Amino acid sequence: MSDMTATAYDDVLYSSYAFSQTHPDRLATLATLFGMHPTPVTSCRVLELGCGDGSNLIPMAYGFPGSEFIGIDLAARPIANGQQMVDALGLKNITLRPFDVMEVTSDFGQFDYIIAHGLFSWIPLVVQEQVLAICRENLTPNGVAYVSYNAYPGGHLRQMVRGMMRFHVRRLADPTQQIAQSRALLKFLSDAQPESEAYGEFLKAELKRITSGDEGYVYHDDLAETNTPLYFYQFVEQAAQHGLQYLAEADFFEMQDHMFPPAMVEMLRQMASTQLILKEQYADFLKCRKFRQTLLCHAELQLDRSLKSENMHVFYAASSARPVSEHPDIQSPTAVEEFRSIKGQALATNHPLVKAAMMCLGDAWPRTLPFNELLTEARRRLGVAAQQNGATNAQDQRVLGDMLLQAYGKNLVELHVYAPQFATMLSERPIASPVARLQLQHGPMVTNLCHGCVKLEGALAQHLFQLLDGTRDRTVLLEELLTLVKSGTAAMQHDGKEVSDPQQARQILVAALDQKLKELAELALFVA
Repeated sequence: MSDMTATAYDDVLYSSYAFSQTHPDRLATLATLFGMHPTPVTSCRVLELGCGDGSNLIPMAYGFPGSEFIGIDLAARPIANGQQMVDALGLKNITLRPFDVMEVTSDFGQFDYIIAHGLFSWIPLVVQEQVLAICRENLTPNGVAYVSYNAYPGGHLRQMVRGMMRFHVRRLADPTQQIAQSRALLKFLSDAQPESEAYGEFLKAELKRITSGDEGYVYHDDLAETNTPLYFYQFVEQAAQHGLQYLAEADFFEMQDHMFPPAMVEMLRQMASTQLILKEQYADFLKCRKFRQTLLCHAELQLDRSLKSENMHVFYAASSARPVSEHPDIQSPTAVEEFRSIKGQALATNHPLVKAAMMCLGDAWPRTLPFNELLTEARRRLGVAAQQNGATNAQDQRVLGDMLLQAYGKNLVELHVYAPQFATMLSERPIASPVARLQLQHGPMVTNLCHGCVKLEGALAQHLFQLLDGTRDRTVLLEELLTLVKSGTAAMQHDGKEVSDPQQARQILVAALDQKLKELAELALFVA
């Protein structure tokens, strides 16, 4: 990388967030699913290449005090910003360094998990090769590397828009003008298209993408001097030259084929049985995939892709799915019940054990349940005796294991090898995540204790969240919120109208405070 690249990221900051798909738990879960024996996430070493300001790495370090985290980035300003947060949190298990990936050698040490998110497609080939060399030389024998990159064939469409934007701003030096003019060009192009034209619909979608996101994304992603997509097979071949093999996609559901017509599913599954890489490449053609988040491991490892239900007992499960019916019949072997998640994924089943298990997961959300505990609780709901013969136990385990695999493939159920630590039962003096409270000082997007992004909207809710440091009970919280409303620091609305009367404000807050605290707890934002 050149000094110009570093200056660009110093001058125009690139907003960073937590990415759950890069979390060691996600990488270890997929590794375990395919027969590996990864290092426990509670005592591992993690390296992130191109870590920015550490927004992805710092919450991990907070959550796993027994693990070690190192992040490097060529841009010094984001690193300095991240270091301020590290210092404020008092974290001793994370190091952020302004460092060039080209200077990383074997002396840098061995890591169980290596992350390169939003980096690979935006660096020259020689640096790409270095990233893959690091993934080989600095990865422990059972380690997992995560590398994301822009992919073809969908990348062709993005490259078309990017080419037009770069042409339009070619004589502009100021980044702000480049961003504004790029957006203006896409609006000009999309407004000129007939409503029914596919080209016009595509341009409108691209316009929405670059106007709804952060300006840094437009400047560093779309207008970057280097932005090189790859076909999946090309990336796998490039990785193989460094002694690495394809493990999985970080989002397991992206590897599935159930959304295609039956004939196509059969063809893809025949391919997968002998030529997984070919199957994945044709799946990209079918989906017009634009982006991949690929996991790699050492080529010498023997993977087991059979996905046996009897192996599911090592996992924890979680799901936000709730029954569509107000009065689900979980006992009947003929009554079909549909379960739908907060993101819209659905599963319909008539199997009593599966229905009971989904009810258990929904009631526990956002907590995870160990497989055996989930099985025991589902049986209890059905009134099944704890003591059963071995054949029945094995059958129930198989049914539950098959369901979890199917639901995981549909993104309806999460699988974990580690249960995130957070509180769902509110204490007298609730403590919100210190990481999230610091992040809230810079914007409404915060990281919860499951390494997910949560947007805290509304000035009053944000003020409440900052007060949750464990020193205030409900009475004190209420009085401090009222003070903020009376002073005009935080506005309160009710039925679309601003509330100015102190007595009315008190009545509303008394009724709403516990509900808001409960909502925050359900977002996994409270420390256990």
